Amino acid sequence: MTEFSAIAVADPRESDRRYVPAGAKLPVAPESREVLPVKVSSEEVDWAISLLAEFPAEPAADRPGDGVDLLLDPERVHRARENVGRGMTGSETTVLFVSDTHIGYENREKTGRGSTVSWVQDISSEETIGRVTRLAIERSVDAIIHTGDILDHEVDKETLEFASGILSGLSSRDIPVYCIIGSHDHDSANPQHPDSVDGISWLKTQVTKGHLTELSTSPTSVASGPLDAYGISAGNVGIDDVGKFHSREWDPSDIAFGAASSGPNVLCLHDGLTPYRRYDADVDLDRLLAQSHVSFDCVLIGDEHRPKKRDFENGYTFEADDGTPVFYTGPAMRISEPYRNHGAFVTELTVSVDTVETRRHEL
Repeated sequence: MTEFSAIAVADPRESDRRYVPAGAKLPVAPESREVLPVKVSSEEVDWAISLLAEFPAEPAADRPGDGVDLLLDPERVHRARENVGRGMTGSETTVLFVSDTHIGYENREKTGRGSTVSWVQDISSEETIGRVTRLAIERSVDAIIHTGDILDHEVDKETLEFASGILSGLSSRDIPVYCIIGSHDHDSANPQHPDSVDGISWLKTQVTKGHLTELSTSPTSVASGPLDAYGISAGNVGIDDVGKFHSREWDPSDIAFGAASSGPNVLCLHDGLTPYRRYDADVDLDRLLAQSHVSFDCVLIGDEHRPKKRDFENGYTFEADDGTPVFYTGPAMRISEPYRNHGAFVTELTVSVDTVETRRHEL
């Protein structure tokens, strides 16, 4: 018998108890968290296959998807997932799109690192992420997607402990949080003030606990649903690579996206991009999309701290050359001058294979 240490077990379904000995425990599918069935009706075959496809093929294969091509026919798995609603064109996923929370921003007054807005005394990282959490729960979103600068460059232990509680609470309510990181997240690895702590170490801990999922150029299923999310962190330097690579420049030709599923796809970025910017852009978004083998339903960006052309009505939404919609939601706190007389907000996205709908929520 082969044991899988990374796979949880649980009591069997009530309908299966007659087929297993008393006290028996059955595997729990690692993504959907459903107990593997013992007796399967003809109507449940597709569901059972989709659960089996979540398991690794061998003890060393602990990454989602490993083993699918060894134990199960990929085409059969694809059909099964479509039949049970994973990847169906009519399925929708609702996410709360958040960016540039800059947790710890108010510490700039004490540390002297970085400019501040004149109303910095009115800013509270804890209040902001608390409001985001309450909104996610009230709106019953499937997930939260954060497009970087989760942390400011100087963040204290107490604030991070509060943020840890927030992420733990979201996890307990089955609201996963997906992210890329920004330049201030990078800089938080090397705080200069004695009251600040290593922010990257904290981010790594949240990922290890399963309270935060970092996006990459490979697809990540959002809340085990039809939506796949991709992401490129600032400078193409992810959480594990901070300190190893210092480049803040990358070219679209450097990027190869993993194959997408049949459902909708979203790409998350945190660098200065065309067409939002013209002459000072870090990355040509149109080139990136043109050379991609994945067709994205929308792009979510971070970093900008203001609407395009300071147009608070229409400056958060624009299109790439190929028609792909690009969205920004602004900083979650009023941390830039354009927000002197404007409130910060987050954006609720409802994504299907045919449409992307948006709704703003002021914080």
